[in-house]
Amino acid sequence: MKRAAFGLALCCAWLVPAASFADPPSDLDRAKDSFKAGATAYAAGDYLAAIQALDAAYQLTPLPAIAFSLGQAERRQYFVDHSRDHLGRAISLFRRYIDLSPTGSRRADALDALSQLEPLAASLPKLGAPAPHVEEPARRTRVLITSDAPGARASLDGATSAPTPLIREVEPGKHRVLVEAPGFFRSQRDVTAIAGELLPTPISLRERPSTLSIWTSASADIYVDGEFLSAGGDGVLVQLAGGKHRLAVAQKGHKVAVRNLVLERGKAQTIRVELEQTPQRIASQALFIGGGAALGASLVASALAVRAEGDAEDFLATRNYRGGTLGDVIRYNGTVADRDRYRVGAAVCLTASVGFFITGLFLHVLDEPNPQLLYRASPRSGPSPLPRAAAPRASVQVAPLVYAGGFGAMVGGMF
Repeated sequence: MKRAAFGLALCCAWLVPAASFADPPSDLDRAKDSFKAGATAYAAGDYLAAIQALDAAYQLTPLPAIAFSLGQAERRQYFVDHSRDHLGRAISLFRRYIDLSPTGSRRADALDALSQLEPLAASLPKLGAPAPHVEEPARRTRVLITSDAPGARASLDGATSAPTPLIREVEPGKHRVLVEAPGFFRSQRDVTAIAGELLPTPISLRERPSTLSIWTSASADIYVDGEFLSAGGDGVLVQLAGGKHRLAVAQKGHKVAVRNLVLERGKAQTIRVELEQTPQRIASQALFIGGGAALGASLVASALAVRAEGDAEDFLATRNYRGGTLGDVIRYNGTVADRDRYRVGAAVCLTASVGFFITGLFLHVLDEPNPQLLYRASPRSGPSPLPRAAAPRASVQVAPLVYAGGFGAMVGGMF
């Protein structure tokens, strides 16, 4: 038998403006719901339920696309139960689609279906002969439960749950529906089934948030998906929607730590973020240490200079009292030379110390986290969100000072 791929005509049926329909908007909405229910039942393999829903949509809005979809459901059901009624109606609907939409996008599929079905109809004995009148069986009452949550399961009136979409024949009247899915809050509602109709019941479930526990420095700031979230600390709890997220942890003087996370709905996850110092911060610390060492060397040289000055003064006092030899004079001159060298060394060390401290202060204060890493677009969104208003950043100003006998610098800033 010739094989061909067929599908429901889900296109263009609802692209016509509502004003072009004679039916009121409420009928159009009902037709949309019935068509969606029929497409769902068709995909689930329940062609009788699909026929019932699509037929209801076709009665409300007799569009060619719905006729094609209904013909597809009738054709599929014929191959299930080989009923002449389904075969005859499928042929009639495909012909109607071709007549009503001679340039339709599914015309080739309709012709292919007819080339498959019409020989079958011709081979059946007396298909065209008038059949004795048989009362049409009463239309069945059905409930179709759907949910967009992955892995959703539904139960009706306390029965065992089954994966959605769930199609059940029920008695007319009220029924209780329960839908649940992993990572979502369960939903329960009452529905009223109408005799002879298929009742579409779409149920949306509310997603359970994911819990993220972040362990990091208390001085750090936490950003999620480009937005400031919280100050750091031990076990900072954050509730986020499941899926992909971008976590950034920033602290002054440290490299920005970025983690791309995938969170599961309703699950808890713990992450520990250790921040690494920037080379600039390490250099500033080295300069502070060097400045301290230079300051210490300056103090030592100053003390040695003071001691040499004292020795020279002691020699002069002794010489005035009892005179001095040539060796004493040589020792005196050496002491004076040592004093001068210590003074120069103390001045050089002090200048170096000031330079180290000022440079280290510059590097320390200006070592801010890279904002482009904090506000970069997240995996869930498009453009980066604008950063919130932040506190003014630290700034430093240095002014040179020159005075008689020396020079220096005046340092001021805001921290």
